[in-house]
Amino acid sequence: MFFISLGVIDKKLLLLFLNIIINTINLIIKNELPEEYWNDTLSSLMEEIGSIIGGIILIFTLKQKQKETKKDKKSFKYIFILFLLRFGRSCYELIFPYIVTDTNYRFNRILNTTNAVEINLTTLGTFLLLKYKYYIHHMISLIIFFILGITNDFIMKSYFIIKYNYFYVYIYYLIIEVSVFCYLKFMMDKLYYQYMEVLLYWGLTGLIEKLLILTGKLIYESINNIDGIIYNLNAYFAEANVLAIIFIQFLYDIVIYASANLFLMLVLYYLRPNHLIFSDEMSVFLRIILYQDRENKYYIIIPFAFQIFILLFYFEILEYNFCNLNQNTAKNIGNRLGNINEENDINNRHSNASDIELGNSYYLKNTDNKLDNDDNDDKDDNLNELISNDKDKE
Repeated sequence: MFFISLGVIDKKLLLLFLNIIINTINLIIKNELPEEYWNDTLSSLMEEIGSIIGGIILIFTLKQKQKETKKDKKSFKYIFILFLLRFGRSCYELIFPYIVTDTNYRFNRILNTTNAVEINLTTLGTFLLLKYKYYIHHMISLIIFFILGITNDFIMKSYFIIKYNYFYVYIYYLIIEVSVFCYLKFMMDKLYYQYMEVLLYWGLTGLIEKLLILTGKLIYESINNIDGIIYNLNAYFAEANVLAIIFIQFLYDIVIYASANLFLMLVLYYLRPNHLIFSDEMSVFLRIILYQDRENKYYIIIPFAFQIFILLFYFEILEYNFCNLNQNTAKNIGNRLGNINEENDINNRHSNASDIELGNSYYLKNTDNKLDNDDNDDKDDNLNELISNDKDKE
């Protein structure tokens, strides 16, 4: 089209779609299987255990290439900061619904608005923390996406259902949610943590903070004689089928959450925190359309389609081809410099290397274009063909 041109289609976007597929599979299975097969407390713990197991397996099976010139900036304090951020996030997700039982005070009814706000906050956070540069075409896309997100919740009349007494808690959650994923990206790009290390620490910090919260709940319920967590666990083990407990509650949860969190870390490692909004918006849409009884929900299909379309411009997969709005896209800056790698260094886009490393044995290699980014030598494998590295035969 005359007013639209094709931008850069990065093969690492495949990771984003794999992340969406994993989350969609989990959404369908959790909603289609009977509720008695699941216990929320156990599922929450299995999620973190899955990340721990996945991280350990990857660390011991994949030998990452480390560049000698890189300075190791790793320290326990950075893991502790991650723990604090995760704990702050879980306070909203696990404690707030426990204290405020009226569902009309919960803001999960306006998740379209949540994503619209979060992509703006993520843009701001990556600008401040990671020094990413954004231009007018990004701002236009953000404004349109924000308006469409609010429009979707207005169409479903979500704003007229929720109560706003705890709106300040919602603001707190938005800030802490964005901070968590911007900080994970900071750990990978600035502190040189590998994605499997972050996956392990993600599981460890999550398991510790959830056990602390669970202990606090148990103490509270014991003091006030409340039939809560222990009662639900006893009822679950008494009524659920043994095979369902073993294969669905435990094995399935460990595998699916290990996979989901692995792809989450891979998206952060090779792309940007901003890309997570794409998968979040897809999950929200599918959850609403397939499993929620929401007024006028089918009317949001058109605004949602425009949201996805506008994100293509935000991620520079498509470009505005008028009013010089494509002047500062990655492709055109690279063309002016004669080498797209130079633009990567200028914009400090450490995640623009086009290779995906799977370890010392296998990597995905792009035979068309080889990027050489000094800050990304550990991401030097590609997406076009799977190559076996037979070092043992040499």
